[in-house]
Amino acid sequence: MANSTEVKIKAAFVGLLNQTSFEQVTISDITRAAHINRGTFYLHYVDKYALLTSYEDDLASQLDQLLHELADSLTLESLRTNGIYSLNTVASIIEFVANEFGLIQVLFGPNGDPKFEPRLRRIVKDAISTAVYHIKGTRQLTPALPTEFAWELIISGLFDIIKCWLRQADPVSPETITAIVMKTRFMTPLDMLGIDDLPTGGDLIHDIQ
Repeated sequence: MANSTEVKIKAAFVGLLNQTSFEQVTISDITRAAHINRGTFYLHYVDKYALLTSYEDDLASQLDQLLHELADSLTLESLRTNGIYSLNTVASIIEFVANEFGLIQVLFGPNGDPKFEPRLRRIVKDAISTAVYHIKGTRQLTPALPTEFAWELIISGLFDIIKCWLRQADPVSPETITAIVMKTRFMTPLDMLGIDDLPTGGDLIHDIQ
């Protein structure tokens, strides 16, 4: 559990990144906002880059552990029934984001670290790839799409909904976001547009060679 000084430093860091970019934030800014002296800051972190790395490493580690625990429970039947993102998986990921909402919000935001989201996306991809391998004995995805595009479709849906949530001025509840993710798992763009009476156009859809 974080001590009171670490709580103050994190709150100061989040508050500052809501106002200005990380590169412009100074140690003096952090200590002033946290109401601590510079010596106290340096007892915890070498510099602001060590502070950032500490936060990102901790979040990445939490997500990695969470996903691998969830992946261990995946079966072929659960994938067929629920898809990659089961209710338990989605709820756990959303709870993870909710618990660190302010920090993840600024790290994903315009003043944060542009390298952090790709890092988390790789963790999600690796966990899914490992789970798929354990289930079917190969990491090969569908031959109907180029692999990089297939992975983008798998990963982006979840991340884009979370980023939309992070941008909300008055964020909806974690339960609402979980419900949204679950509702959209098998919805097509036409479903989302409320168009359900058009021909399927089966003859127009072919595998991409």
